[in-house]
Amino acid sequence: MKRYLWISNIILFSILILIALKYKFPQKIYDKIFNQETQNNLPLKRSNLVENLNCVYDLKYFDFHYKPETDTPNIIMFGNSLIRHADWNKLLSRNDVLNRGISGDNLPCMCQRLKYLKDKKAKIWFIEGGINDLPQRNTLILFEKYKEIVEFVKNEHSIPVINMVLYISPKAGEKFPSRINYSQINDSIFKLNNYLKEYSINNDIKFIDLNKEISSENKILKSEFTTDGVHLTQDAYDKWAMEINEVIKNTTKKLQPTSVKRK
Repeated sequence: MKRYLWISNIILFSILILIALKYKFPQKIYDKIFNQETQNNLPLKRSNLVENLNCVYDLKYFDFHYKPETDTPNIIMFGNSLIRHADWNKLLSRNDVLNRGISGDNLPCMCQRLKYLKDKKAKIWFIEGGINDLPQRNTLILFEKYKEIVEFVKNEHSIPVINMVLYISPKAGEKFPSRINYSQINDSIFKLNNYLKEYSINNDIKFIDLNKEISSENKILKSEFTTDGVHLTQDAYDKWAMEINEVIKNTTKKLQPTSVKRK
């Protein structure tokens, strides 16, 4: 009887193994556990960095790539709503700045619209983005997108300047449900900014870390510098403009300030 049970168990066990192998259960379980534990720690393959996004912009935003704010732009501000919401010519007391920010834009789509900025012959670009990509995208993917933008700017014979991604505050979750877990998002921002800083230092690229001015040591955007936990007040933009002007002053002598009076 015992021999019969032993043989039956072996046969049943063999059948279960064959079924598991046929439907690849071991591989599926392994992939699920392994990917969840390491997706933020292991280098990504190039194939994982390509996203099939349909970046369709409203005509009023798409059209602005062709508006001649100036025939000879020296500066391009490239990013999302944090760039879009500012009058950079007024902030920087110039008349040679192109504002190329789109509200709600993400880094993969920003990379796709670089083609509209080819041959602008600007001397310096200030690059900002990433907050709209979190928490849904891996920080290494965002880091690669930043590098893609920087390489484009270099190929345009322009100077790239990276703006570190700004932290958000608990207030962000009130208006933006996807940002209710602000602490997790700020942790991702901290990680991404570390990648960007190391990359900038190793490749002699200028960068601006406005978080030192408008965020707390706990990685939280200070309430006096934000309108909704994400977007900035005028005081924050004034501090940002000071940082930008300092970079311009120390980067190139060809960009002399123009006589634009601020009201």
